[in-house]
Amino acid sequence: MPAVHVNGIDIYYQEHGSGYPLVLTHGLGDIAELWSPLAKALGDRYRVVSWDMRGHHRSEAPEELSAYTQDIVVEDLRALSDELGIKRAVYGGHSLGGYTALRFYEKYPERVAALVLHAAGPGYRNPDASQAWTDRLARAADKQEERFGKDVRVSGKELRVGAPALGETSQHLVRGITGVERGVMAHPSFTDATKIDVPALVIVGEGDKNYMASADYLEAKLPYGRKVVIEDAGHPATLEQPEAVNAAVREFLDGLEL
Repeated sequence: MPAVHVNGIDIYYQEHGSGYPLVLTHGLGDIAELWSPLAKALGDRYRVVSWDMRGHHRSEAPEELSAYTQDIVVEDLRALSDELGIKRAVYGGHSLGGYTALRFYEKYPERVAALVLHAAGPGYRNPDASQAWTDRLARAADKQEERFGKDVRVSGKELRVGAPALGETSQHLVRGITGVERGVMAHPSFTDATKIDVPALVIVGEGDKNYMASADYLEAKLPYGRKVVIEDAGHPATLEQPEAVNAAVREFLDGLEL
């Protein structure tokens, strides 16, 4: 199975197609296959790379909580890109993965040609809201460990994380998911969308009530952003309505000067 050793752990990845690179990151409890419909649809013209974030499925899940920070995940993404010879690409992600793409742009703007933000948010400005989010995730992690233990593999479905359409396909070490919840997702700092100087596509399912306000914010504040609402879809629109998402992303990419 394809993997690279970066930042002290093995990271699993997939590649489809050839051409200009599109590097995609999944959300909490998901896996690289979240992007399979999009990768297959774009492979005739684009090199689509997806990966399992640390703590997920085929990538390693370190034991120590200090190994789970948003900064480390951004560095995993940078190191993976380096290992694959990708110096500049379109970066995108779903939910946590979209936030990671935003944070990647903040640190490495010269490496980002454009952004695809699927059901993603910019983080929190309000410290009370940030604390409430962090506390909720910590409680979820506590319950998962109490029910299953730390060192067993459990499906995202059983853990109640990730896209339901992935079913039993995704199997995670519990300590990996809880590490992400307690560390990577804790206190997500606010990303100022007005400072993002590249084209950005914002995708949200019409039924995704938790992220519609974030999509509206990004559409309003991104200097070169546009929003697409996917009908009859919720949070994981790329799996629920793949043809609509595929068409929106292809139109966006084909319109870029890459």
